[in-house]
Amino acid sequence: MVGWLIYSERDVEKNKRYIEFYMEEGKLQEIQIELILVEKLEFGVGNNTWYFTYENSEISRPDFAICRTIYPLLNKHLEYMGIKVFNNSKVAEICNDKARTYQYVAQLGIDMVDSTFVKSYMVEEAMNNINKPSVIKSVAGHGGGQVFLLEPTPGYVKKEGASESIKNTTSVECDKSKILNGLNQSDVVLQPLTGSRHQDLRVYVIGKKIIAAILRTAKDGFKSNFSLGGDVREYQLSKEDTTIVEKIISLFDFGLVGIDFIIGDKGELIFNEIEDVVGARMLYQCTDINLVGIYLDYIKMNL
Repeated sequence: MVGWLIYSERDVEKNKRYIEFYMEEGKLQEIQIELILVEKLEFGVGNNTWYFTYENSEISRPDFAICRTIYPLLNKHLEYMGIKVFNNSKVAEICNDKARTYQYVAQLGIDMVDSTFVKSYMVEEAMNNINKPSVIKSVAGHGGGQVFLLEPTPGYVKKEGASESIKNTTSVECDKSKILNGLNQSDVVLQPLTGSRHQDLRVYVIGKKIIAAILRTAKDGFKSNFSLGGDVREYQLSKEDTTIVEKIISLFDFGLVGIDFIIGDKGELIFNEIEDVVGARMLYQCTDINLVGIYLDYIKMNL
């Protein structure tokens, strides 16, 4: 059995050990894992049908593919060619767009952060109307990237002069300029700043099964991502927590994902997002769970 492990070139080095886990575990399960770089994979339509080549040459179709780069079009293309892809194209299309994720999961009626969807050319105007601390997220941001906090400071005029008012206004304008540059003309989601604990929870899911949950606490600022320095520890889900997670699972045909929640001020779970190309560093740091082994076993059972 042959499986493709698809990465972008820029992500290979920082994920070198994780890639080795796949190859080592693949051998134990009699699966040949082949690393495929998306930059060397050409695909499209030729002679009235779908095709792909690798390094400008024909290449045999794998039994399955694990797509570890965000490229829903590629997931869908491989599926059209009869190749089982993990995660599938529906998961990739929805979960790599925060606006689409919130829109789709809202049918469950679970606790979610209020979210306003804004087209790129309307972002500056929307920011000018913000009057309370708000989080601004690119719809396609990943790993805490392109997530910004805007804390507007209302201008006012002191009796002795307007200098402080001008200073405050200038500070806000600088923040807005930096945010707009960081968003790089992306569509965004606007949300009120939620949860004074600055904690969130990642729940690792394979198929319909909850594997583990990791609690992340921000060291500094409002973002708790492990890659950005947040503290992490294993977390035991309550019965109520598990029910919420299982409702989300019921909407999708997941391979391996991370479902993220903000921890509210009363300890409640508030749905935040779903990571399609989910990282596993903090899971391996906090537990002895063989995530890759479980995942490959799941894939074999589903082929």
